[in-house]
Parts: sequence; structure tokens; C-alpha cells
Amino acid sequence: MWYLKTKLGVFWVVPLVEPKNKYVLGVNDQELAFYTDVEQAAKDVHDQATGYLRWDCESVVKAPEHISEWVEGEPQDWRKK
Repeated sequence: MWYLKTKLGVFWVVPLVEPKNKYVLGVNDQELAFYTDVEQAAKDVHDQATGYLRWDCESVVKAPEHISEWVEGEPQDWRKK
């Protein structure tokens, strides 16, 4: 799992167990899209092409283009509601 904390929420990418080589991109508790390339998920966040309108329409946001610049692991307090 990789995650990216932003002022508009926490984006995350999780590899699926089945089918293999698939990833799901989400923000907070919402799934956004499925990918076969984890780098494309990070690029869509960078390019503001996620389907999460609050992010995609914001004029002053920045996100790294590559997943290697996201934090690997689970965010603190991830499971708390």
C-alpha cells in the first residue's frame, strides 16, 4: 500500500490479491478507479484526473508524479473511524 496525505484527504493505492497486477486508487474511504499500472494511478492524482471532483477541480494542489514519492505502508490511524 502507498498513500499520500493532502489537504483534501488521503489518497491511497492498494494492490489487489486477485486478479494479480491490479491496483485500486482511493481517497479517504472512497474507491476511485482500478489500474493495471501503479504508476498510472499516481500520475492520475498528479494530473488531477482521478474522478474525485473536489481534487480534480482544485486550482492549487500538488502531488508527486511517481508512486516512489508516496509513503509506502499504512497511514497512522487508518482503521479508526
